[in-house]
Amino acid sequence: MKVAMGADGAGFALKEAIKEDLLKKGYEVIDTNPDEPVLYQFAARAVAGMVQRKEADRGIIMCGTGMGLSIIANKHRGVYAALCESVYTARRAKVVNNTNVLCMGGFVVGNVLGIEMANAWLEAEHLVGLDEKTRAVVEKEFDHIVEYEEEAYR
Repeated sequence: MKVAMGADGAGFALKEAIKEDLLKKGYEVIDTNPDEPVLYQFAARAVAGMVQRKEADRGIIMCGTGMGLSIIANKHRGVYAALCESVYTARRAKVVNNTNVLCMGGFVVGNVLGIEMANAWLEAEHLVGLDEKTRAVVEKEFDHIVEYEEEAYR
């Protein structure tokens, strides 16, 4: 799996810790700013753009809080970004919402927690583990999101 990553100054150390862990686990990591932090807007655009163009399967971006990144990433057609602050929300972001970009805040999430969150999110699969009733509802919701997106981007 190809994972695009990027970060500003507040998320750079977190990005480096997660990247090191993912490389050890055999993920192909595409670091959009390997040498130094960039402004959060540039990190968000670089990673979301790669996911949008299908140059990466998923993306992980970090800034101070993750809020600005998630807003910018979600402006890209076909990108579904979630700001998460726990392992539970990271996993649910994929299982329920089928996100393809994970956003985190370096002021909020430490390196150990960030690594655990990234792994939970990357290992999760959309709809897997949901009971049938919930699965049916969630599946329809995602289909509606895709339909809405098609209308909105015409």
